[in-house]
Amino acid sequence: MFNSALFKKYQVTNWLGSSLLYFDELNSTNKYAKEMVSGQSLHGTLILADWQKQGRGQYDRSWIASADQNLTFSIILEPNHSVALTTLTLACALAVADVCSYLTRKECKLKWPNDVFCEGKKIAGLLTESVFLGSQISRLVIGIGLNVNETAFGSGLKHATSLAKLTGSEFERERVLSQILTKIEYYYRLWETKDIALIKMINKHLIGYGKWVHLTVDDKPREGLFKFLGINETGSMMVLNKELEVDTFAHEQIRIHLD
Repeated sequence: MFNSALFKKYQVTNWLGSSLLYFDELNSTNKYAKEMVSGQSLHGTLILADWQKQGRGQYDRSWIASADQNLTFSIILEPNHSVALTTLTLACALAVADVCSYLTRKECKLKWPNDVFCEGKKIAGLLTESVFLGSQISRLVIGIGLNVNETAFGSGLKHATSLAKLTGSEFERERVLSQILTKIEYYYRLWETKDIALIKMINKHLIGYGKWVHLTVDDKPREGLFKFLGINETGSMMVLNKELEVDTFAHEQIRIHLD
């Protein structure tokens, strides 16, 4: 069971995670976060469940994780602007990758648009959802699933890994979570101030950055190769086509294939 008191002991963030809602089990931390009603700001609220019965990832895929072994949580953000929300998701993914790289001493990279891979296998996934008030975003919910101490993956998850599998050691989930939140809080500040340094850091960690790749756009393969140029200031993906022109795509439009 996750030890909330121990997490608070490790926590060094200024605002992110100061309000923690912990559950033994929950259908979905993202769903709970989206449905929360409050007369006060929920900015920085952390919802964590030791087991998600209906965890979801990108493209409405299920996120399968054993109880008490991993980290499945959502954070609520109330951003001061809505520019480059894709970049914010990638910034949170970068925070996870940084911590995983530090703990495993292995290179962890970002797979467009919202996964973290280490040694060619998926170790974490993110799902960002918006809550609107009229036409304005009032709340952003970023769900994160990280495989921590999971070691038995089924045949359908042969491309998955965990901190424990990569190192042969078990980890204190409370300490890992505190490290991730510290990194997210730092990168959130860069995103909030539209610091170009964040774009550069994300691009350097994107799998395929600077390489010639195949594309699938709106579920249809594109002919030929395209050079992956990373993301721009608005969070759109950029590629160089065969006419040496730069095409840009929203994250939901496009998928990258290295072979």
